[in-house]
Amino acid sequence: MKKKRYSEPEQTQYRIRHLLGDDVIPVKKYFMATSSEQALEMFAYSCCDLQTTPELLDLAKWNRWANEWDFEVPKEVAQQKIQSVLDEQETTNLDGTKTVTNNSKLLNELEINETKYNDPYYFIRGKPNPKYKREIDRINQMINK
Repeated sequence: MKKKRYSEPEQTQYRIRHLLGDDVIPVKKYFMATSSEQALEMFAYSCCDLQTTPELLDLAKWNRWANEWDFEVPKEVAQQKIQSVLDEQETTNLDGTKTVTNNSKLLNELEINETKYNDPYYFIRGKPNPKYKREIDRINQMINK
């Protein structure tokens, strides 16, 4: 008797064209995703480090049977989705510095480094490893910003 195997959803190639700042020539990015929402989230996460929010021109899905790009989502809906993901990731202070709104990852990393700093297994020559102390200080600075 054959065993049933879990089949993953099929991934499709998505193309996102966008403009950065005052650029005239659009930039194309390609993503392999199972849905257009997933492709938009991947694009939004890839744009987290940019100074400005990119202006979305279109989101297209590759139709391999017709050998052409099918437009998937209206650009206004896609732009809102991207903006919501970017807003969720970070907020900008009045002085232009960025702070992470979700500190849970930083707190988790801080806990791991403090554990390693205090654990004798990670000591160097009988003293706590200074590498972990530097990481603890760096994370504390990021949290306090």
